[in-house]
Amino acid sequence: MTKFGCHRFGRSVSVALIGALLVSMIAPSGVLVTARRATAQPAAKTVLAFPAVDESEQANLGEVAARVTAALALAGQEVKEVDLEVFSATSPMARRAVADGSLRTSDLEGAGDAASALLIGQAFRVDSVVLLSVQSLKIEGEPRTAEVSVMGTEYDVASNVAAETGTIVAEPKGNTFGVSGTAKARQPKGGDDEALIRLAARNAAYKILHVLAGKSAEEYVERGAEPKKRSDLWRWLAIVIVVGALTAATVGGDNNGNGPPADDSIPTARSARATADGIRLTWNPPATSRPIYRYQIQRSADGGTFVRIDGDKVGPAATSFTDFNIAAGTAYVYEIRVLYTDGNPSLWVQFNQVVAP
Repeated sequence: MTKFGCHRFGRSVSVALIGALLVSMIAPSGVLVTARRATAQPAAKTVLAFPAVDESEQANLGEVAARVTAALALAGQEVKEVDLEVFSATSPMARRAVADGSLRTSDLEGAGDAASALLIGQAFRVDSVVLLSVQSLKIEGEPRTAEVSVMGTEYDVASNVAAETGTIVAEPKGNTFGVSGTAKARQPKGGDDEALIRLAARNAAYKILHVLAGKSAEEYVERGAEPKKRSDLWRWLAIVIVVGALTAATVGGDNNGNGPPADDSIPTARSARATADGIRLTWNPPATSRPIYRYQIQRSADGGTFVRIDGDKVGPAATSFTDFNIAAGTAYVYEIRVLYTDGNPSLWVQFNQVVAP
């Protein structure tokens, strides 16, 4: 072997060893490069939120409470740790609960206290219920700043139901918390106070969901906020990750039949749960820029063959689907995949098994 050939061989070996070392620093112990399986994520906590009420000394914040409620309903679609629904006495779930005898019409009308909320939450088969109240609204300073203070109490349904009788306990116990939603005008003077209130309500809603996910409201960072300056350690870590990813790409396979497809091509299964209407599936879209044509959903009943049930009607913007055609006592397993506009589907992703009530 020539001197030049030895030099090239030695350099290749060195690069390979360095790449393996870098990947081993960021990969799990005992694993060099592996493709993640398209399996279901832990089920999200299901929460039934009751519309916020005005308990302020001003006694004129009913519209602000309505804004907080509306913002919470929208924010609940984006926080993956919590599967949140806002209660409505006229919703299909409420009507079905009345129709099957789980609730009375009068139960739906008096949902302002913990016992009533827990009774409805039990009928809706959620993990917890939350009662909210707006405490104050402040608009002051130049530039203008709005602050909406909200108090909430979350009640775990299971721990507030008597095991012997299945009824709500006499003195429900919950976790009380408080958040402050804030918004600041960009202009030094003037501005639209209504817009500020709307933004402050949205900020409060995201903080509420942060608390319901088991985190501190102070940990919440508004999207678009200026990040803290990173240290040099993060810069070096980024280099390590990039080099490791490049090394993994040389041995990990691709989407052309040479290995598993990239993880960002599949949706993320959030939860599958029985409701008063049927079985509701929720998911997060894949983290990819590839245009989505639609989602495809299939199910297996009692371990049988999987059959498509979406009817080609689950569009690219959908993040939930309810299967109404279910039979009581049947164990269902659902799978979902993405069909892209180029005609190629992703891998199937499986939800947790659900037994229809």
